[in-house]
Amino acid sequence: MKKILLLVFVISSLTFNSCSSDDNSSNGSEYPKTVNIKFEVIASRNSEAIINRTINNDTQIDNADNLPYTFSYTQTEVNNGTYLKMTYLENGNYTATTGGGTSWTDYTAELNIYVDNLIVKTQTFNITASDFGVKEIDYTFE
Repeated sequence: MKKILLLVFVISSLTFNSCSSDDNSSNGSEYPKTVNIKFEVIASRNSEAIINRTINNDTQIDNADNLPYTFSYTQTEVNNGTYLKMTYLENGNYTATTGGGTSWTDYTAELNIYVDNLIVKTQTFNITASDFGVKEIDYTFE
């Protein structure tokens, strides 16, 4: 009988010890992690644009000859607080028409930031002849 009780005690001790937390993370953080990031511009008409992509303090500039525009970073390591930003500036050349006007047509530009194929930030801007300044969106990993 003593052997059976001893065996039950040993098995119980092993069971309780094996159920203790195996979490190696001191604060439960999921960072750093590796993700795919995509910057995208969709416009209601074709145009030329200057597009800046920023990850933390690293900014890359693209002269997009026509829209839509996409740029992807694959398998990029990010930390809590990693900052993403995209800026858009209309850069089309428009010629004067007969009668002194220009060939400008107002349009919309949708700026999107994706992380692992999910949109984490999106905004649509009206681009007009009187307001085609810099448009931007940003996202911070938390």
